[in-house]
Amino acid sequence: MLRCATAFSSTLIKSIAVNRNRNVKNVNSILQSQRRQRITGNLVCSYPHSPRIHQSRYRLYMSTSDETTVSSDSLTANERKEREEALHKYLSTLGIDVNDLSSAVQEAMTTSVNHPHYGKSAIKAYRTFIYPRPSKVQSARTEDVQVAASRCARQIDFLAKRHRSHEAEWVRHHDTEDDSEEKSRKLFPLLILLDNVRSAFNVGSIFRSADACGCSMVITTGITPNPNGSGREKLAKSALQADRVVPTKHFATTKEAVEFLRKDYPDYALVGMETTELSKCYTSEEYPGKGYYTVNGELPQFGTVLVLGNEVTGVDTEVMPLLDKIVEIPMFGKKNSLNISAAAPVVMYEVLRQWGAMEE
Repeated sequence: MLRCATAFSSTLIKSIAVNRNRNVKNVNSILQSQRRQRITGNLVCSYPHSPRIHQSRYRLYMSTSDETTVSSDSLTANERKEREEALHKYLSTLGIDVNDLSSAVQEAMTTSVNHPHYGKSAIKAYRTFIYPRPSKVQSARTEDVQVAASRCARQIDFLAKRHRSHEAEWVRHHDTEDDSEEKSRKLFPLLILLDNVRSAFNVGSIFRSADACGCSMVITTGITPNPNGSGREKLAKSALQADRVVPTKHFATTKEAVEFLRKDYPDYALVGMETTELSKCYTSEEYPGKGYYTVNGELPQFGTVLVLGNEVTGVDTEVMPLLDKIVEIPMFGKKNSLNISAAAPVVMYEVLRQWGAMEE
């Protein structure tokens, strides 16, 4: 009797094991078939003895204790559909025709020609969001899809606008290779002196304004970031290579810079830009240098130096008595002053206006 029970138990165990192996094999076969066919939605195996299969956001899994993960190299069809719908929603809010963009993406797969309305970069951003590279699949699964879609939609909108701007022949607000290498600068005897300016981004912006206004030199002092010293990386971001074009000098103190100017350029007027009781409106003052130009790096006899100070403390009170005059920009609001990167070009262009540069 005992032998019969033992034999029966052994047969039963083998039968269960065989059935389980069959189930697992059938489940794996069904999963592979479903991936090939890109079936979406909740999936249920048709094999009568196989366990139920569920589709979650990130993985396929069986209701048994054995868990089967999705491929780590690509998103599932449901995941791609979720990302596509979210992206289309935010693109629509930005006024982008999602059907037109989808068609452009399909066209880009069969041609190497830039799409006239979107360009390669915008189309690439669209595709990589829905079909991320294998190395980005895991991060795509863990990120907030809505937040990522909103960010990607704004990026696509910007890239498309940038493409159209570059393609428009009548728009001239971007540099070309010919402009950066061959275009010569028209230089005026206008210098900028930065007295212990703190922000590298402000300095970079002033370098860009100095290039636009044909300034002959930007002088930095003290803690002011400069192209050859500390803060040059941040400065370069806002200067957009203007720091490589405009000549520059750096001094340990502002007094040393003033002494240098008084010695080498004695006929240059040093004009402080500061809000004080002694300041006069910048449009009511005259700036020497009209009719003179910097040629082959040689500054003329007459010119003007604009002195700007720290964002918080302004031009040093010990430096102001060393200057020839102090000007200010009228304020009509509650704030007492402008940021120096905004104030500098206001006065710079007034100087050029008085010199007749706009009429040449």
